[in-house]
Amino acid sequence: MNLQRLEQVVEDLRDDLGNALVATDIWATDDGTSLAGFNPQPKATALFNEITRNLIKSLKDSEFPGLGNYYLIQLENNFSIVIVIQDHLQQGMLVDLSHTSFGILTYIVIPKVREGLKDALG
Repeated sequence: MNLQRLEQVVEDLRDDLGNALVATDIWATDDGTSLAGFNPQPKATALFNEITRNLIKSLKDSEFPGLGNYYLIQLENNFSIVIVIQDHLQQGMLVDLSHTSFGILTYIVIPKVREGLKDALG
């Protein structure tokens, strides 16, 4: 795994979102180990790693289609959590949507993050 590329993913995200990015962390899904981040939130990383596991299991148990490449949670006061999944990596982002648009987040940022994570995995 290319850790420098993960750091670049974080820097690119900071450039793309500016003040809209409150925090981000990239972690290994198997054990929750943080690999790169900006204003990392270790408790949130552990929580969302577990939420992803529970979502995958719940969808399977319900015989629903599997979880895709990301999920988004709308929070109060125009904040959102985005969790991007790429193989055995996840990247969580806390985003202030009063400083960016939902379109930029979903059509530019998420695909770019996925590509960066994929590149880092080799």
